[in-house]
Amino acid sequence: MSRIILHQWEISPFCLKVRKILQYKQLVYVTKNYNGLLALRVSKLSKSAKLPMLKYEGDWIQDSSDIAEFLERRHPQPALFPSDPQQQAQALLWEDWADESLYWYEVYFRFMDQRALQLSIPMLCADRPRFEAWIIGSLAPIIYRQQLRAQGIGRLTRDRVETKFFQHLDRIEVVLSQQPWLASHELTIADIAVAAQLEEILRTSALKNRILAYPKLADWLTRINYSNPV
Repeated sequence: MSRIILHQWEISPFCLKVRKILQYKQLVYVTKNYNGLLALRVSKLSKSAKLPMLKYEGDWIQDSSDIAEFLERRHPQPALFPSDPQQQAQALLWEDWADESLYWYEVYFRFMDQRALQLSIPMLCADRPRFEAWIIGSLAPIIYRQQLRAQGIGRLTRDRVETKFFQHLDRIEVVLSQQPWLASHELTIADIAVAAQLEEILRTSALKNRILAYPKLADWLTRINYSNPV
């Protein structure tokens, strides 16, 4: 049995982020999915009832950023964090922006769009009894829409959300026109964190063609997956 087990939701950008880190570091791991009503069991893993959760031999680590730091200590090569202090600070700022800001666009485009929601529910309930899709399909939009309103983005019009999102992509395109990666001359946690959020948007959103119309960004996503296949 693998000494590394990733407890995850399959379409969580944070779980995708951890899978990318594990693959980038060429670590053998297995996943345990909590699709459908199995999500109720997550509370037994931690009081916060959140995933990802990584079991590494006898250690349990929660939160994608904490997992990244833990794996960097255990497996420092290839490095996730630049050795240069300025580049490292930039990489961590990008990671935090992806986790705390870009994430809400991923949630918005997945749960405030009926077409994306119809694609997402079967993924949320993969390999589970059919009736669970009805339950999750009824509850998930309510829960996430409440969270979006509390966060603020859920109070904006769809046009305003899209405008703000593509302004972010404009800025990423500018950065990538000047350098191959977001924070350094090599792939770092910045690239993995941002890409994980964008790839989950691409997975279910009708905005896919508009996003991939950015040439530098599209090339960057391809290079990340070449260096770090999912």
